[in-house]
Amino acid sequence: MKILFCTNAFENVTNGPVRFANIILEINQLYPQHELRILTEDVSDSRLSALKHVHKVHLNIPRLLKPFGQILRWFIYYRHVKQIQKTFDFDVLVYINSFNGLWASLVSNKPTVGMVNDEKNMLATWQNFSLNSLWLKRFAFQQFERLSVQNHRLVIANSDFLKHRLQNTYHLPASKVVRLYKSIPLDGIDFQPHRAFVTPIKVLFVKADYLVGELPTLAKALQRLAQYQFELTVIGPEPWFEAHLKSLFVGIQNIALAYLGPQPQERVYACMRTCDIFCVPSYTEAFGVANIEALAHGISVVSSQVGGIPEVLDQGQNGWLVAPSNAEDLAKALEECIENPALRLQKAQNGRKFIERFSKDEMLRNFVETLGKLIENERIDE
Repeated sequence: MKILFCTNAFENVTNGPVRFANIILEINQLYPQHELRILTEDVSDSRLSALKHVHKVHLNIPRLLKPFGQILRWFIYYRHVKQIQKTFDFDVLVYINSFNGLWASLVSNKPTVGMVNDEKNMLATWQNFSLNSLWLKRFAFQQFERLSVQNHRLVIANSDFLKHRLQNTYHLPASKVVRLYKSIPLDGIDFQPHRAFVTPIKVLFVKADYLVGELPTLAKALQRLAQYQFELTVIGPEPWFEAHLKSLFVGIQNIALAYLGPQPQERVYACMRTCDIFCVPSYTEAFGVANIEALAHGISVVSSQVGGIPEVLDQGQNGWLVAPSNAEDLAKALEECIENPALRLQKAQNGRKFIERFSKDEMLRNFVETLGKLIENERIDE
């Protein structure tokens, strides 16, 4: 089986889907009977020379057309796809973002697969209509996403929650949507469930979209716990958000804020080794690979009971789950985590054992088998 995988992000690993794009290259070693190639715009020439299975998309979008860059990518990528097909006659075409594969889903003579990694576009409904740019953007993207998932031969979701959300929102048959848990390589991660919890207590927040991650709610929750001093490390938000981000903590005396901005995975892992609590109480999260990474390191996880997070935290057996956007409940969970070391240890040990089901090898095997079944069914239908 020959697979061509298209991803707009590859070299700059900032989230679970991009991590996945890097990991799946291992298919070429683990399953030599198959071959996978990647098409991406995000790879430096220096790295490209060492990656024989990676092809680069050269984007030359005029400045005036930049606002339409997302849509223009449909056609630019597909032009490169057709060029690659001349020498690499792939069996299936996979897009890391279903939306980006819309044009291919309509015109490709090969079966296309679209991955949906979050529910953000589906959050725009007529019930919460708002005449602002965010709602309008999400609603417009929702229509494109709807068309893409309806035309792809197969749709891959990264949690049971998102699988059902796609089926219900876009009216897809259950057979068309499959769940594929994203994973991380566990080798080399030192499990350290015993944390210091000395003053100041070190809390780690990692999410680029800090408003979706409910950083304001976390700030209010920590402020409620005035009996403790906290050092809050924030990783992910771009520098142009720094001023607003810091304004959330003005006047809060018991929090020392350490804003680090976007950081490579190595720096994130270093913080997971040294902090006491990992807390990203998002109001929406399709899965949350960062929570798996935290559990692998043994840091206590306090999060929200939304989306696919409970699937990772085993309904609260591996960490603490609270209602989203609720600073009071979050403060209570954080306090219990701080005051109960025996429970912290038990949840950490539960978590490390539980995430073995999200192993890299299992993920790659499921990915290959899923695509193999699709191709087999396509040949039967011909």
